[in-house]
Amino acid sequence: MQAKTYKPRVEVQLVPIAVLVLVLVAVLIFAPKDVVLPFSGILLMCLFSMNMKYVIDGDTLKIYINYWMHKDVDIKSIRKIEPSKCSFCSFGTSGNRLAIHYNKYDVVYVSPRDKEDFINEINKRREENVEIKA
Repeated sequence: MQAKTYKPRVEVQLVPIAVLVLVLVAVLIFAPKDVVLPFSGILLMCLFSMNMKYVIDGDTLKIYINYWMHKDVDIKSIRKIEPSKCSFCSFGTSGNRLAIHYNKYDVVYVSPRDKEDFINEINKRREENVEIKA
């Protein structure tokens, strides 16, 4: 099967936060070093979220957080997919996410733009459908 790529959902409510981050970057360039450290964590989280994508390739869901960070999840190990409103559970530009439970106790959070197509694609690549909670 051919690989399918999904872009993350971007919520309009996050636009003011993005503008704030840009202003923060400008301020941090000229700020004293003791002010820079607390804000560098916020800046890093925003940078990680810039190039996110979800790729379903064969039997693997690849979650790319940035160019150098990704997580692979075996599609056959996925037990359950349910909606989640957890904004700070993982990197992302949306609080409206899907919690993907895999293996015995592992969970990963994703926020694809087209959730229905994303779930259907995962189910197509499995022998049996994943439990979907509404």
